[in-house]
Amino acid sequence: MKTEFIKNYVSTVASFNRNVRLLLLRTIAMGLYAGIHGLIFNFYILEMGYKTDFLGLLLSISLMASSAMSIPAGVLCDRFDRRKLLIISSVLAMAATLPVFLLRDPAVMLLFSAAGGIFGSVSAVCLTPILSDNCDRNGTVHVFSANASLGWIASVIGCALGGVLPGLMIAHLPIGRSGYQLTLLASMTLLAISCMFALLLKKGRTCADPSPITKPHKPKFRFSLKDLRPSPTVLKFTLTSVTFGVASGMIVPYFNVYFMKVLHMDVFQIGVISAAAGAFMLVGFIITPYLTAHIGKVRSAVFTKLISAPFVVLMAFTKDFVIAAGAYVVYMFLINMAGPATTSFQMEQIKKHEQGFAVGLMSTGSCLAVSASSFISGLLISHGNYTVPFILTCAGYIATAVLLYHYFKDVEAVPLLRPLAKAIAD
Repeated sequence: MKTEFIKNYVSTVASFNRNVRLLLLRTIAMGLYAGIHGLIFNFYILEMGYKTDFLGLLLSISLMASSAMSIPAGVLCDRFDRRKLLIISSVLAMAATLPVFLLRDPAVMLLFSAAGGIFGSVSAVCLTPILSDNCDRNGTVHVFSANASLGWIASVIGCALGGVLPGLMIAHLPIGRSGYQLTLLASMTLLAISCMFALLLKKGRTCADPSPITKPHKPKFRFSLKDLRPSPTVLKFTLTSVTFGVASGMIVPYFNVYFMKVLHMDVFQIGVISAAAGAFMLVGFIITPYLTAHIGKVRSAVFTKLISAPFVVLMAFTKDFVIAAGAYVVYMFLINMAGPATTSFQMEQIKKHEQGFAVGLMSTGSCLAVSASSFISGLLISHGNYTVPFILTCAGYIATAVLLYHYFKDVEAVPLLRPLAKAIAD
């Protein structure tokens, strides 16, 4: 049975059309870049002599610009050709990144960091609807599962490359620049490759809903506040994104601190646990299509969120290293497992002409929720209170599961019950 499942999964992935394969290759290139950048960019800024306050400002301004652009990016995504927007925004994001790696003027670095966040937001918002446009309804879970899996693997490999390349750059390219800067400049090649994959995309299916927004694009851009009026379905998904964001922001950014300060783990132990959790996350992404085929996308998301909650509580109340490590690995496996299924279900339920706006709205809501809950949790943790953030995280996941089930339990038929329903009907 296990062998047959793996064969079916590989066969399904191999059957993806050309556009999906190109988008997955783009995800790999972006994942490699993100892994390298995420590991050494902070070191590069500090190496230049800047303090952590400037580093924080540089990172936050990019995030704020990206968040502020999410909803406008969604409107653009629904109004214009998504493929062209992906290409243009990817190229502009790459162009905005280069000065940050080359120049040293703080104002210029902040300006281009914000620009990179804006253009990166457009390409990020466009990606999910484009993936949905280019895959069959029955294959959406496999596509989003493969996208998550490949992106995760690529980011891990990118982190490894980020740890090795600076030393190699210094040894073989003694041109008076730091190893961090040379590595970041070399990683721009990956951004260029990702742009190339986007350029190779062929025009796929476009919005097909009978809505004025989906008619052939007009030369004049017409905007109305009605375009910013989300449908009830979008509002429901946004609310669940907010509750999930509140839960995640409460403790996820502080896991390493908790392990070190409360459980007295060293860096090596934390690294081993993180690696194990990453491996199990990958397994979860791969088996997600199998789970959704049996109980459906909605119930998969509800089930995994509910059963992850006890492991969050277990981490809050145990002081045993082994138990906490095991609970963390299982938690990471479960809470991330249904992500591709949830994204797939969202794209199926949201009308084509508002998918971009919906992704932007959900992204903004989630980002604001994570930011607010992280700030509140930081205040609690600064006074040594880890229990309340863990409990609130658990409550947030349960609330998300309850809302998903309440809103969408009747929208999707349970696959296991279809044969029974057919037999009764006959």
